[in-house]
Amino acid sequence: MRKGWMGLGLLLLTGCMSVPVATMVKMAGFDRQDFLALEPEALRLKLTLDQNVPVQLAATRLELGAELDNGQQQLFAGSVRQEEYRQFEVDGGWFSREPEPRYQYLLALDEAGEAAIRDFQRVLTEDEVASASLNVRLDLDDQFDQPVQVTVEVKLSEQEGFFTLLDEATFEPERYRD
Repeated sequence: MRKGWMGLGLLLLTGCMSVPVATMVKMAGFDRQDFLALEPEALRLKLTLDQNVPVQLAATRLELGAELDNGQQQLFAGSVRQEEYRQFEVDGGWFSREPEPRYQYLLALDEAGEAAIRDFQRVLTEDEVASASLNVRLDLDDQFDQPVQVTVEVKLSEQEGFFTLLDEATFEPERYRD
């Protein structure tokens, strides 16, 4: 298997500008053993939005992809369930001292999602895999009319804390609907 095997694909309609450098470095070093060490029951997604726009849980996924040596591609979509929702405030920015609201979802894999991750891990052990990817597919209610900033954090195991995949990526309403 080739070194630097992790292709970090984020299907969040944003570019790499919102992906922290530390995350790029962490994910570039992912290999087969890192994927096999994933604990499906411990995987969590933390989504933080700057506006109260509902997340469509039925379409939000943690996706793991595998490209086999023969060129065949397989996608394993881990469906999620909501564990927690909270609203809180953060200190204002440079130009405002007013507290700013934040809306946060804590998501875990549901039973089918955990099974999808285990299926992905089975493919890693049984087949010749050329590369793999970790994607987060996020779906927002399409009724928002102002840009929404979204931060996506992932927890891969009980031993590790959350790390940031996307930091305040902007979802533009007109681009999101197209």
